Amino acid sequence: MIQQEIYMRRIADMNYEQFLHQGYATAGHNGPHGHIDTPVRNTSHYLIIYSYLFKITKEDKYMEICKVFAEYLFKEQSKSKSGAIQCMKTDRFDHLNGLIGQGWVIEALLYYYEISKDLRCIDVSKKIFFAQKYDWNKHLWFRTELDGSNIGIDPTYNHQSWFAACSYKLNDYCTDNKIDDIIVDFLKYGSERDVRIYSDGMLKHTINVTTPITKKIRERTIIKYLLTPIRWLNKRKLDPKYMEYAYHIFDLYGLCILKERYHYLPIFASEKFKKAVSFAMDIDNINKKCDVNKTIKKGIPFNVYSYSYNCPTFELPYVAISNGKDNDLIIEHIFSTLKLLMWDERTKQFTKFQPDIETWNARTYEIIRYLELKQKNN
Repeated sequence: MIQQEIYMRRIADMNYEQFLHQGYATAGHNGPHGHIDTPVRNTSHYLIIYSYLFKITKEDKYMEICKVFAEYLFKEQSKSKSGAIQCMKTDRFDHLNGLIGQGWVIEALLYYYEISKDLRCIDVSKKIFFAQKYDWNKHLWFRTELDGSNIGIDPTYNHQSWFAACSYKLNDYCTDNKIDDIIVDFLKYGSERDVRIYSDGMLKHTINVTTPITKKIRERTIIKYLLTPIRWLNKRKLDPKYMEYAYHIFDLYGLCILKERYHYLPIFASEKFKKAVSFAMDIDNINKKCDVNKTIKKGIPFNVYSYSYNCPTFELPYVAISNGKDNDLIIEHIFSTLKLLMWDERTKQFTKFQPDIETWNARTYEIIRYLELKQKNN
């Protein structure tokens, strides 16, 4: 058992009684983004963790909490006029957490369905999926709010790709191939335009379609490039690639889920995809870009979207194994790095430099895909 799995299981057991009493997992605030969440996101992530623990232990207590969490998600989805589910309370962004928030709920319900065979998981997942409207001309999804209003294309590419990645298994439980057809279209045509990399292989964060939001992002990016000489004063505000350094592995993780099913599509044999994988595997370079070593040696804050939010320790193993690059030394190395960065002996959790421990602990579920693929390959 690797350290990532040990920690995930310990955190799940540590929170078990409180979560069971509440009827849901404790909400966070979307890490450093600071959007106030409903309990939906973390409950979805923990539903996967407890479902996994039931699969490997067959202990009734894990099935018990899974049933409670699923009922909570069913109830929350039923409140919506559009079929979407509320993941955020804030009005600063949307109430969906973009497409990705909706995808995370579908992902959890489909994973739980594997152990429960509760058909409501399929029914609710279909309602959430089809609430978001796919545009066959733009090869992207528009977001539909809780009240049914169209609030525009989700401009963050990982929101689009993760929504597809979390949802594709739903097609296996439907009577037609509509979901599969949509996702194939997204990957065949949308990815040609929207999967973009820099010369070093790092993925670009937004779609390559002009929307009011992407227009503002491009304008801010130009200003940041002009301010390059003083970037060191505040990298978070002035470095145009600051977020992309920390999101690269997470962005690639979503594409790798899709690769498992759609490996035959051109995007996964493309040079840009291969370069993106190579960039991800050079974790020491990414750590350097995110000031990780400076934090360990000098206490200088590292990239807030990196280990304390999008944690390579739980994400890189899956990216590696799904591309034939599984490496025990790298897995040990990134866990050691995490421990040096964030381990707090007082709390016995990774709470140092931590903006949102509730969401971070829930996101340890990301290691499960690696664990299951590793077992499948052995």
